[in-house]
Amino acid sequence: MSPVDRLICHVLPKAFLMALTASGRLVELKIVRRDRPSHTDSVFLGRLERVMPDLDAAFVDIGIGRSGFLRGADRAGVEDWPPPGAPLLVQVRSDGEAEGENSKGPRLSMNLAVTGRYLVYHPVGAGVSFSRRIESESERDRLRSHVEGLLEGGIVLRTAASGAPLDVLRADAAEIMERWEKIRRQAFDSQPPADLTAHIPGERDPIARALRDHGAMLEEVILDDRAMARRLQDEMDRRAEKIRVRWHNGPMPAFDIDDVAGQIDTALAERIALESGIEVLFEPGETLCAVDVDSATAGGRQGRAPRRPMEINLEAAPAIAQQLRLRNIAGAVVIDFVTMRSNYDRDKVQAALAEALADDPVPTQLYGFTRLGHFELTRARRGATLKAQLEALEKSDD
Repeated sequence: MSPVDRLICHVLPKAFLMALTASGRLVELKIVRRDRPSHTDSVFLGRLERVMPDLDAAFVDIGIGRSGFLRGADRAGVEDWPPPGAPLLVQVRSDGEAEGENSKGPRLSMNLAVTGRYLVYHPVGAGVSFSRRIESESERDRLRSHVEGLLEGGIVLRTAASGAPLDVLRADAAEIMERWEKIRRQAFDSQPPADLTAHIPGERDPIARALRDHGAMLEEVILDDRAMARRLQDEMDRRAEKIRVRWHNGPMPAFDIDDVAGQIDTALAERIALESGIEVLFEPGETLCAVDVDSATAGGRQGRAPRRPMEINLEAAPAIAQQLRLRNIAGAVVIDFVTMRSNYDRDKVQAALAEALADDPVPTQLYGFTRLGHFELTRARRGATLKAQLEALEKSDD
């Protein structure tokens, strides 16, 4: 999957819909509710409510009416639970109900992350690590020499950092540190529970956050709201950014660009058809999603020799990776590829799937092929599925 190059924003009375596309292919649809704002990535000074020793977890009051859930594994180096009532600096990793997961509260972490365009800063971390996409050892050495000492804590070099000059990395680090210092000052001046990012400019602006997450790759932003397009253009001019900003006021909806609307419909369907005629079936369940590459549709076209199973699976692998991210499928995933007898062929298909998943910001663990020939992977949970979010948005309009 190539890096995203266009952000298309459709503004509704109750939500922002932001489509990220790469060479015309829909990569991700972000839905930001105005009537039920998400706190994902926001930093809070919380108050420990109750510890559950058997689960090695705790509930934390962050002041939004729903207690957050903090696992022991997310304590970021703190060995023992403090007593109830103790203040805790936490960050929301997933906002539960605000993202369409009814009855679930926010999932919290004490391993804070401040994200820039090229770097991710972990104040309580240590060392330098790299995006999976930065594979060259010489480039890693160059980047490490540039960023060591820039920030006191842990630093992750994002994919966009590859090839970035020193002055660009320094500017990104300086902006990150400025935001982190504002959060620290808010924490010092606040009593728990308190939202430390609510009044920091840009932290809650969905477009500003999208630009921070993807701006190093973006070439164009299209909005169908004239006032928002003007404000964004002024901000781009102030920052001397090269990203084009365009107000879409044509007769057709903004989501007709790159056929975003059609690609959303595809992502809501159980069965998708690829260009060669191959079909892939998605069957999501409560705890597992089954994916089937339909061999009945995978033969050669009329007048052509039948295709090898590996060729079919190599075409299906990037499409499956795209749909996992776009549909926001989480948990266990079992893929029934067309049966391959050769270990070499299986390794090729696994490598293709890993390559296609490398740009997915949600952690994915590949376990490989089972004895029965099925491929197993897990994808971390980051909010509700695309289908659940769209259904919740439609229901709010009733």
